[in-house]
Amino acid sequence: MLKVIKKPTVTGFIDRVSEDAISGWSLAPYVTVMVNGRARCRLSCTRQRADVKEAGLSLSGKVGFHGSLALSHGDVVRVITPNGVPLRHSPWLYRHPKQSDWLPVAISHQHAEYKALAALPDQFVVEKFKPLFGQSAERQIAGAVLKVADQAPLMARFDVEPKAHANVKQLYDKVIIPCRISAPPLLAAFPQDKHMLQIFAFQPGITLEDVGNGWEAWVPLVMTELLALQQAGIAGRRTLKRRTSRFKSLLHKLLPSVFAQTLREGGGRLEWSFLGFLMRVIARLPRVLSHGDLHRNNVLVDTQHNQVALIDWDRWGYLPLGFDAALLLRGLPWVAVENLVEKLIEERVDQQLGILVFTYLFQCLDVANFMRSQQAALLRARIYTLYKQFKLYPGISK
Repeated sequence: MLKVIKKPTVTGFIDRVSEDAISGWSLAPYVTVMVNGRARCRLSCTRQRADVKEAGLSLSGKVGFHGSLALSHGDVVRVITPNGVPLRHSPWLYRHPKQSDWLPVAISHQHAEYKALAALPDQFVVEKFKPLFGQSAERQIAGAVLKVADQAPLMARFDVEPKAHANVKQLYDKVIIPCRISAPPLLAAFPQDKHMLQIFAFQPGITLEDVGNGWEAWVPLVMTELLALQQAGIAGRRTLKRRTSRFKSLLHKLLPSVFAQTLREGGGRLEWSFLGFLMRVIARLPRVLSHGDLHRNNVLVDTQHNQVALIDWDRWGYLPLGFDAALLLRGLPWVAVENLVEKLIEERVDQQLGILVFTYLFQCLDVANFMRSQQAALLRARIYTLYKQFKLYPGISK
């Protein structure tokens, strides 16, 4: 019998970076380790990794790598495949365990990773900073928390496309500020070459992803913000005009990805028929003002004041009801998703339907052969039931 190898969603992981070594795994034959934007070494991925083999990601399990490094406090380590694809946990910021999380601003002149800080306007006398990285393979930081002389900390976002800034500012001016949606205040913006520098008030807290066990307890507060956003979107539908930018809702990638996954897994008539049904359901769901990118790293949790804040609004738009919440809860079994949803929006059949529809699509991507599983059959039955109720009361969301 042939062993089934799962199609991985990532090309590998960085497991650990210390002052003198790095380790991880990748399905590529080798990886390139870059430190502060410069190639430091190339490591072969030939070490035995029983965990990767047991997970069904490799037949042999010989995918591990390990190498020596010599790092200083504040160095940025990136690991990429031969195709330039970064591994999960790349970039990795090395901080010496005996030094502060804050980095001295003088380091911004030492290598390319921090060069954006050197271009800050003169009115910002930055003493220290904490870099913020995105998921791309670009060699610069996406933003930074700034400790400015005689001021409260600020958060800067670098290299923002002008159209993307205009979209975010419009949402702040017409929705977030007047409707008091919980989000870090946008304080100012400055043109820099062909891009914009955005300055936000610093928002204390950690991401919902970093909360760890028990993060679901914060979902009710996030849902409250989503419902307020949806309500605000009803009044602002005529005045909110989003300009075209490179930031699009993740929805435009979701559906093609599910179709491609169904082809790879040899989906039968039942699977394709149900996907066609879901497309019709999505077309009938109300379009509501949505965050558009509400994964758990875009929710900040302030445990001291029991508050949440939504960040990174670049992908906002009018999207099918339920998309935001399903993305927030992605990774949970669908039964757990439904239990959370029923407690929060018991009388909103349309909300429940939308969340479970998108949960089904996310499960298709995240769980191998999900569509042929018993859990998928149960979820399909539940979606059919909710859809019947939804058709009886089509105006429930108005």
